[in-house]
Amino acid sequence: MSTSDAARKTLAQRIAVAVVGIPIVVAMVVLGGWAWAGFVALVALGGAWEYRALAARKGVRVQPGGISLLAVAPPILAAAWMDYFAVLGVVVLVGVLLVWTLELARGPEMALLSTAATLAGALYVGAPLGTLVALRVWEHGSVADGIPGATVLVLLAVIWLADTAAYAVGRRWGRRPLAPRSSPKKTWEGAVACWSTATLVFPLLGSLVFTEIRLWELLGVGALIGAVMQLGDLAESQLKRDAGVKDSSALLPGHGGILDRVDSLLFAAPVLWGWLALRGGVL
Repeated sequence: MSTSDAARKTLAQRIAVAVVGIPIVVAMVVLGGWAWAGFVALVALGGAWEYRALAARKGVRVQPGGISLLAVAPPILAAAWMDYFAVLGVVVLVGVLLVWTLELARGPEMALLSTAATLAGALYVGAPLGTLVALRVWEHGSVADGIPGATVLVLLAVIWLADTAAYAVGRRWGRRPLAPRSSPKKTWEGAVACWSTATLVFPLLGSLVFTEIRLWELLGVGALIGAVMQLGDLAESQLKRDAGVKDSSALLPGHGGILDRVDSLLFAAPVLWGWLALRGGVL
């Protein structure tokens, strides 16, 4: 198969997965409640196991039980407990004790590295995804047309559109490598397209939801989301580069694995939640 044929096949797979996957995600957001929490927890579990597989390629043992429980806990607890700061506190405190207890049964070999990798992986995946549930539990008082989960839908739309802009511009006009050691195919042109799209789209859509917030503040949040989502993308690329793999898994044809799909979200969702928390809107 030629390079062009392979590229067309990959693009067709990406479109097919998006056509099927996006309506499912949107439906889960709109349903909210335990349906959304369970869906996010399932995504967190899959991402945690992909992280475990990446670590295994480096000879680092990650506890399957520990990382599974701690990755799933934040989304589930967030659905039942409004104060997400308390949720994170409980997960961290209980998690450290749990992981160290499980490590005692495995012996002292690589105990320090295993414990650190397990806790880091669980917090890398579970805690950020838990903010998606926390955002859905909280509903802003001026949601556009009464759409349930509008805040989460705005965030997802911004990320999907910004990612698409980065991909399209990077393929067509990308010339200058952004981070050649971590992700050789990413370019400054694609990064600028991603950041610009997020900066403009977030206030455009956000103004329908956050009607009482000034435009300049929405622009600032959009710019911040556009920056951190790319840091999330590069962070996951760094993990894959270290493990010597192209994708975190082959679960989603044309897209890679779960971590490949949520890498930007892992950094962007906590930023949106943190902004609203600082404004006193989500606690």
